[in-house]
Formats: sequence, C-alpha cells, structure tokens
Amino acid sequence: MISIDDISIENFLHLFEKIIEEKEKCNITAIQNNPDDLLERAKSYGTSFKNSSYGWSSNIWHRSAAGSVVVEKEEDLKPEHKKLMLSVLEHILARPMIAVDATLGPPKTIAAVHCRLYCDPQFPDIAYRWKNLNFPASSNERPQVLLFCIPHYLNNPNITETNEMLKVLRFPNHDYTLVTVSSYQGECKKGFLTHWITNIYNKGGTGEHASLKEFTIKKIDGQNKRVVMATWGLTGSGKSTHGLYVFNMNNIDSYVNNFGINPSEFVSEQVLKNDDIIAVFKDRVYCSESGSWTKTEDIDERQIGIYRAAMNPEALHENTEWDKNGNVSFEGKILQYQGKPNQNARTVLRMEDTGYYDNIPYSSEPLNMAIFISPGYNSDFAWLKINNSAFAAKVLADGRTTGHPAQSLKGVGEEKYETRYCLPFTMGVSNAAHVNRFFSFLKEREKTDNPIEVYQINTTGRVGTKFNWVNIQINGEKLEIPKTVFVEKKGKIKPIGGTGPSIEETELFLMQASRGVVKYEPHPIWGEKILVPVEVPGLTKERLQELNPYTYHSYSDIEKMLKAQIVMSKYYLSQQCPGLNPEIEKVMDF
Repeated sequence: MISIDDISIENFLHLFEKIIEEKEKCNITAIQNNPDDLLERAKSYGTSFKNSSYGWSSNIWHRSAAGSVVVEKEEDLKPEHKKLMLSVLEHILARPMIAVDATLGPPKTIAAVHCRLYCDPQFPDIAYRWKNLNFPASSNERPQVLLFCIPHYLNNPNITETNEMLKVLRFPNHDYTLVTVSSYQGECKKGFLTHWITNIYNKGGTGEHASLKEFTIKKIDGQNKRVVMATWGLTGSGKSTHGLYVFNMNNIDSYVNNFGINPSEFVSEQVLKNDDIIAVFKDRVYCSESGSWTKTEDIDERQIGIYRAAMNPEALHENTEWDKNGNVSFEGKILQYQGKPNQNARTVLRMEDTGYYDNIPYSSEPLNMAIFISPGYNSDFAWLKINNSAFAAKVLADGRTTGHPAQSLKGVGEEKYETRYCLPFTMGVSNAAHVNRFFSFLKEREKTDNPIEVYQINTTGRVGTKFNWVNIQINGEKLEIPKTVFVEKKGKIKPIGGTGPSIEETELFLMQASRGVVKYEPHPIWGEKILVPVEVPGLTKERLQELNPYTYHSYSDIEKMLKAQIVMSKYYLSQQCPGLNPEIEKVMDF
C-alpha cells in the first residue's frame, strides 16, 4: 500500500517506477510504449469530416490556469498536493499508461529537450496529437521531462489559498508535471512547454510566448533586408493571425483595391516558422514544435497559411465544427460551451501544409523585428513604434491585454496583465530574469547595423470605446480607472463604440514600417520613447485619426488614464515580476 506519508516530490517518481516494475513482474502490461495504432483507437470517438480528417472534443474547452500550482521545493508541498499525487499513483496502479516520446526544440540543437508523455489509455487522441505536434525522439533514451496526463476527476482537492479545484501540479526543479481532470490538448502542450522555457533560460536564451516568421522586404532605399519577426501575445489576441500571415493571391487584391498598394512588389521569400513558443538567443531564434496547435476561430482563405494547413486531411482538430456538407468549418455557428458559442476551435497542423515552410525549425538570422500585441480600449493607439529598449522590455513585462474565452471564462473582454504574455507557463526561473535578459539582448543590438525594431499593435481592442470612470482599491489606496462598457451579442462580449484596425490595415502598417516608409511623431505624453505613425502609405490621414485615441478623449483624460495604467502595472509587476531592472520598471513614469 502507498500511503500519503510516502509522497514527496522526488519519491513520486520512485513510486511510479516501482509500480511499473511490480506490474511487469506479474506479466501485467504497465506501459504501452509508443504504440503505432493511437489514431485508430481514437477514431471511434472522434468526428470524421468529409475530407477524411478527424476531430475530438475536450471535456474542458480552455486552459486550467486557475487550477494550476507550481511547487519548487519539498517544504512547499501541501496536503492537497500530496492527496492529488497519491490519487494519480493509484490511478496508474489500476491501468496501463500510454507512453509517447517527442522532442521539443529542433533535435541536436541547444534548444532540444527530450520529453515523455504518460497518458491515460482512454485518451489516445491526446497522445497522438501531442506526438504529431513535436519533433521525433527515441524511446530508448532517457527523457529529460515527464508529464502524466489523467483527464479524470480524481476526487480532486481544492487549492487552499483560492478554493479553486487543483487540476495541474508542476515541479520545475524535478522536471515533471501532473495534469488531471481536463482533456484539453493545451494542458499537455503547455505543460511541456513550461519546462522547455525553463530549460531555454538555463542555456542562455529566453523562452517566449511568440510566433516566428521570416520574409525579405524591399526597403525605401531599394535594398533588400531579411526580416526575422516574432509576435508576442496571449491566446486569442491575434498572435497566430499576424504571426502566420502571408501575402498571396488570395488577399493581394484587397490591398490593391483598398489601399492602392501591391505587397508583392515589396515582400518576398515568406517563411512561416512557428506559432506559439520560441527560444530567443543572441544569434538565432529556435522553434519549440515541428507543427502548430492553432486557434482556428473565424479563419478563412485570407489567412491562407493557417487555412490551407487546417483544411488538410492530415490536420487534427479539437472542438471544431462542420458545415452542412460535413466539411471542416471555422465559422463558430454550431458548437457551444457552457451555453455560449465556442470561441476556441483548435487544430494541430503541419507547418509544411501551410505552403510556406522551409523545413528549417530555426531562424536564418538573429531576431530583428519584435511585435507586442497589447489590445486596449481607451488610451491605446492602433500601432506604435517603441523607440526605447527599456520601454520595450516594460511592455513585455506588463503583458497587458484583454481576456479571451480560450484563456478562461472569467474576465472575458476586460483588461488584464499577464507578464511576458505567458505568466502561468513560467516557473523555476523568475519572469524578471527573462525580461532582464531580453532587455540585455535589445541593448546589445541598439547600435549595430541590425537592431531589433519593436512595435506595439492593438488587434482585438478598439480605439474610442465608451467608458466610465470607476473607483478600485490598489494596495489599500483608492484609484480611479477607465472601465470600458461592454454588451453581450449572441453570446459574445463586445465593447460599445469605437473602431479598430482590420487585419489588412495592421499588416499594411507592419509591411510599411519594416520598409522604413512610415513617418512618425513623438507620443504626446511619452515623447521620443514612443513614436506615433502620422503617415502610412496606403492609409488616409482621416483613417489614422480614427485610430488615434486623442480624437475621442482629451489630453487630460488620457494623461489620467496612463497614470492609472502605470499604477496598475506596478501593482501587477510586484506580484508577477519582482526583481525587474529598475530602469525598466520606471521607464513609463512621467
């Protein structure tokens, strides 16, 4: 018998190995080692689409961040943690586990980490999809990271501090994670990536929640430049939309007709590299996965890379619906979750099926274009160029964004701070350590002939929405903040009023900015640290004015909004990112 007193962080793995050993002595199958029939097993409960692809539905349709706990050392192990760990071992004792091996990061590079998933045999689709998402690994080699996935309710205890159900336990210093209750693919994917981010930092890089693509741009002086572009953002903010965007025959006409600009005259050799988590080193950016697990809500042929791969028969779907003919559909009209329209359809797709992958899972050059997605409603411009390295690092540290149903059902549409855009997935090493290192990369490149250009874009937010001033308490002090007014339409939360840039307008700005043809002026309050676009070839001055918050709000109101934002930022940084370089922490003060 295993008792609660036997449980410790380190002993959990010894007990697991003991269970396997004892079962095998009795000729009982303990581990199904990298079985080759996982897809066939999973087909019986999957949705078969007309194009022969398959999809599965999860019992929870978003991440369980609120039910996740990181435990770094034995003295932090609490009774509820031990109770769940014991339940996991009891579950493993009673049934065989599927074991699949894969590598995160390109094999035989500094970014490679051998991972092994132990998955409950009732969920072969999870094991199959995760293995197909990543690079291959040998099952004969000892893995560096383990994850145990048991998507059952195990009479789970609650977390003492929050009274939330404990679902996920992460042990960064012992290289394993436990996932229970949820069959959402993101728990396994993000669980391993959390460990990968820690490994990347320990090897001299930073692990970032960003996509990666490359293209060649024809600059204003006629010279060609290879652009290595990473796009940061939380789930649902537009990271995949813009990070995997390409110009091609399906969308060129809209640029010619609406802006009088043909991007094909300036952009060539487009390559999509990675959708989600990357490793940024001084000399190169590495992909974490060989494929992509992409949110496919509302995509169509204008986003041809994602669309083409997601419609491929080899694509593996999650919470994805169909049209009247049984074809894969991303319109969001059929499936629902907890009484609301589904806003988190997902697909595991192969990068080669996008038509824009070169089979090289790392960048050809160092990072030289960083895009931070920070959706807002009140004081934000549609687009900004960040002209100060400390300010850029501060935007990354803040991770200011808006809530989306794929993150959590709580706080949808509301402003939130998720430092580095990946707060729940940073452990073992502090967020501040990552930000400070990225800041050092920015500083080193400032005076070179290939600096890292940094931009902030507002995607799902809107400029000029209706708001009210409301009072809140921060550290016992009263603070008045602007609160956007929302309305629910057909189950979706929308702000009242305002306007936001279209996908095409943002892509036009980014293209013209990389060419060096956008004209700027200093920000009205932050001055030269932040540059505001005042001339973007293809856009009218009238449209730029519509995307300018000063068109809707007075200087004094925006000054008050930004001062409130700084107070809020420092409050969340004190909790999420302590130890930040003071130059970064104070750079927004005025």
